[in-house]
Parts: sequence; structure tokens; C-alpha cells
Amino acid sequence: MATLALNDEEDNTQVEVIVVDNASTDRTAAIATEFGAQVVSEKRRGIALARNAGARAATGDVFVFLDADYRVLPSFLTRLTAHYRTDRAMAAAGVRVALEPTEIDPITRTVCYGALMLLRRFKRMSFGVASFRRNCFEALGGFDETLYALEDVEILERLAEPRHARLGRYRILDDLLVYASPRGFYRGGLIGMGDMLGTYVRMAASPSARRDMSKCGYWYGRDQN
Repeated sequence: MATLALNDEEDNTQVEVIVVDNASTDRTAAIATEFGAQVVSEKRRGIALARNAGARAATGDVFVFLDADYRVLPSFLTRLTAHYRTDRAMAAAGVRVALEPTEIDPITRTVCYGALMLLRRFKRMSFGVASFRRNCFEALGGFDETLYALEDVEILERLAEPRHARLGRYRILDDLLVYASPRGFYRGGLIGMGDMLGTYVRMAASPSARRDMSKCGYWYGRDQN
């Protein structure tokens, strides 16, 4: 819907939908192809590897990275394009992320939204959604492929370094809201939720853990539910 809305609004804007099959064992690639997406295969497991593979296949001037279990509103791409067009100094952008309101109880949703807001402000996190101008992304060298977690935070830390000031600035676009599946909160009950929170704490506290796939089991060791 977002691509159709942008095409209706901007006749001269081309949109590419690229799905990276990162060593999946289900019908991900086949389903994406059926819906008209360009499918790219990256056999080496890793979020940074998959995102970089998608970027290499893209031909546009603006990259938008989106996790598979996220949902954007029909106006998402139209509004994002408008921001890039009007703010020439914006080199990269994040958005607000909330859990799907119909899939989680109100109390958990409220607590999580508050936590996401704090992390968005203090750690510059956009939680599975990231956007860059092509020239900025390529000048930074893409995502660090030695990282298995928090690669989205690390690339923004590099962008904020004085040596990259010429590339432009990072903005969080509060008028853009993206919904994330809360399935991670329910996988394995309370034990699963504890595992998820513990993994995030470990990643935040230990840079070396982010480079060890065995320490990132919440993302790489889970089943295919």
C-alpha cells in the first residue's frame, strides 16, 4: 500500500521492493516473489550482512531498511520522501516504533512504548527501521558485518563522528509511526520475555557480545514461528 500511495503521489518516483532471504528454511523467498518483490539471497546469517546485500541490489537514491515483522502505514513512503526532499541536510532518518495495538495487552504496550521512546532518544535507536541517503550509506561503508546485534546503533554512531559531519545529520521523524510485531514478548512466556530483555541488556553492556552470534541467540537461535 505504501508503494502504491507514493506512486500515486509522485509520478516520477520509482520504488523498489527488495526482500533479502537470509538462509531461511520456509517459503519466504517464494512468497516474496509471488507478491512481485525482488528477492536477493544472502546465505551467511547476519542482520548486517542481509541489509548490506539489499543495499547492493538497490538502485535508488534513498534506502529504507525494514524488518520482516514490521508494518508501515500507507502514507509512510510518501511522508519519508517529503522529508528528504525538504530537508537536504538530512542524511539518515529514524521513526517512531510501537507494538501492534491489537496483538498485545494495553499495560505491556504502554510500558514498552515508554521504554522504546527513551531508547530512541538516548541511544538513537529506530528498532528495525532505518533510512539513509545512498551517498551517506556508501560513504559510511554500510553496516558493520562483524556485528550480529545493534548494527543499526553502531552505524549511527559513526555518522555522528566529526569526520562524517559533511555527510549530513540524523533525524528521528516523530510524524512517522511503524508497527512492530510483539511476538518476541510472548515466545516462551515469562522465560522467553526474560531471555529477550537479558539479551538486550547484554548487547548494550558488552560490545564484544555483539560480535558473537552465540551470544545473540534470541535473534539467531530461535525457531521459525
